[in-house]
Amino acid sequence: MNNLERFKKGIAWEPIDRIMTYDLLDNKEILTQYGGYDQSREYSFEELLEVNARTWRNSGVDATRVVYDPVDHWMGAKITNWIRFFGVDPGNWEVKQAGETAWISKRPFQTLTELENHMPKKPVYEEVKDWYQPVIRQIQEVASHYNVVFIGAVEGPITDAYTYMDMELFALAIYDAPELVSHIMDCTGLFSAHISRAYAEVTEVPMMFMGEDIAGSTGPIFSPRFVREEGLPRWKWITAPIKERGYKFMYHTDGRYGSFLPLIFDELEADALNPIERNGCNDIFAIREEYPDRLLFGNVCCMQTLPHGTLADVEDETLELIEVIGPQGGIFIGSSSEVHESISAENAIKMYQTVHEFGSYPIDVNRIRDRRTELKNQGELKLRANLEI
Repeated sequence: MNNLERFKKGIAWEPIDRIMTYDLLDNKEILTQYGGYDQSREYSFEELLEVNARTWRNSGVDATRVVYDPVDHWMGAKITNWIRFFGVDPGNWEVKQAGETAWISKRPFQTLTELENHMPKKPVYEEVKDWYQPVIRQIQEVASHYNVVFIGAVEGPITDAYTYMDMELFALAIYDAPELVSHIMDCTGLFSAHISRAYAEVTEVPMMFMGEDIAGSTGPIFSPRFVREEGLPRWKWITAPIKERGYKFMYHTDGRYGSFLPLIFDELEADALNPIERNGCNDIFAIREEYPDRLLFGNVCCMQTLPHGTLADVEDETLELIEVIGPQGGIFIGSSSEVHESISAENAIKMYQTVHEFGSYPIDVNRIRDRRTELKNQGELKLRANLEI
């Protein structure tokens, strides 16, 4: 059974031989060690894709959604797409990049009045399709050669709109110029819907991912009413071509889901959830108990455990997921959001190795519990030894 066959069965809740790993790798150390990335040279997209694919296979990632470029951040590509498909004036845009973070540092507008002179136009499906379909075919073909599943991904209309406008101007416009917000979200929503439709027509992987960051560590950053009235209808534009073909839809937001969880699962009817951040944000075990028929993608902590924990910490947190949720199925284990630059290659690889070693079906819960007890005892012995020094 190859990974695509395994993935199709797994998302359909059919028996498979082992739990799969899933992650977003944007980590230069891992790309270098496991994909042969050379920081001293320039890469074409085709070459970079091969480096990423080798990295996924060699590190133990079974499924992913992003081709990582350590040099050019995706934010620049976003502006390029706005210019190409929304007819946006190419002048006076600027992206700044520092390490793993990039942001739009300059826009051709700063006020609502200026924004009115820089409104995007609605994208045309044929133009989006002609650009997107060859790219996704190429990525999936190369990934498949390395036995990796590549899931198509789109940006949510709210996230894309506030990225275009700037969050402060977006928040102001919700109340002072809702017609501008509505038009921009029509454009961003249609763009993602066009990608979703184009993807559904050619994909080998029966799942689409949508990233819509509408929550922070303390909970929702937009009112549920606004999201329900302005986000939900446009989300359904995006899910429609996926659902029509019987494919699965994965919803992503960072932060704490809170009151948005029923909106995502009950009203949008998303099939899968990612990333399920930890540290007081979300309880993956409570989510599984409340929604036992939904697929879960995550959830080893990328804020504490992976960047700051020991190998034992990483292994134990991974084993907990395998022990508690693994026997039920419907879980694809990886980081709680992404494997970023602050995470050591050693810790990330330990997570994937643990899934591959202990995630075979039927899950041997007693073996896992014995190993977790062993890790705990080792930790206590180490702590005692340090206190005696």
